[in-house]
Amino acid sequence: MLCEKTTSYYTSLIDSGDPSDPLGRMVSFSEEETNVRPGESDDPIGDRLHGRCASGRLIHRYPDRVLLLVTDRCPAHCRFCFRKRLVGNGRSDISDEELDQTIGYIAANPNITEVVLSGGDPLSLSNERLTEIIEALKDNAGIHSIRIHTRYPVYDPERCNGISDVASRTDVFVVHVNHAREITPEFHRAAKTLRASPMLLNQSVLLKGVNDSLHEIEALSRGLFSAGVLPYYLHYPDVAPGIAHFRIPLEEAMRIITSLQGRLPGYLIPRLVLDIPGGRGKVVLSGNPVSRFSDGSYRLKPPFSEEVIVYEEVLSDSG
Repeated sequence: MLCEKTTSYYTSLIDSGDPSDPLGRMVSFSEEETNVRPGESDDPIGDRLHGRCASGRLIHRYPDRVLLLVTDRCPAHCRFCFRKRLVGNGRSDISDEELDQTIGYIAANPNITEVVLSGGDPLSLSNERLTEIIEALKDNAGIHSIRIHTRYPVYDPERCNGISDVASRTDVFVVHVNHAREITPEFHRAAKTLRASPMLLNQSVLLKGVNDSLHEIEALSRGLFSAGVLPYYLHYPDVAPGIAHFRIPLEEAMRIITSLQGRLPGYLIPRLVLDIPGGRGKVVLSGNPVSRFSDGSYRLKPPFSEEVIVYEEVLSDSG
């Protein structure tokens, strides 16, 4: 059953005659989602732990940057989303008061040099409101870099028409593309508009039944390059509730990314990353020795810490 928020544009890309269609899998409800496994959490990367300001919209996890949730609106509801609890919860968009609180916090923390706008999806806001937010952060908080993450070029590429002025004010745009079939002529046009930003990157999520093969990731990287977008991160799925059926074994994920060496130039190989549960930060798995212990767990070292974390996979019964 397709999520009711799926856009008609994206629905047209799905092969409705194929029950295992990878695009349909990302936006169709599965009974597997009702099976919440031990270790899964509705706040898998610790947003609440690192939340700042009364609104909870500002998240300060790393010393030099903060994440600002400017809206809970989104053009779709990806079934693997790790912020499902926030999307469409009625809080809607950031207010002027919440923006002022954010500016005050940043001004009091001079080590912060970048603000990442997320949500929901920031492009759910109007161009005028996005411009207001960007200018307020740069002019009043002394921020040097603004980064925006969006999936609109995939779900509703027409939203990017006329957005070049916002893009030119944005230092980094990160689009979220997970499958080569999402890179359509309409996506190409949207990406061309977003290239008014100095840097256009992509981050993907490694999803079972969607892109969990060497062939799929290679095709995705080449497709992105054809649209002028560089692969950035390939996320191992977070331990959000009810999405174990999207996870493949971690060893298999590392084999896929290692196998891309020699098949793609280095700049087209995304970095395989994992967010350590509980808000301990992101670790890059590709290129780092990560060993599986006899009990099936892994040992991971969070950034900015000498602590070693025991990470246990949460897979579906068939995974």
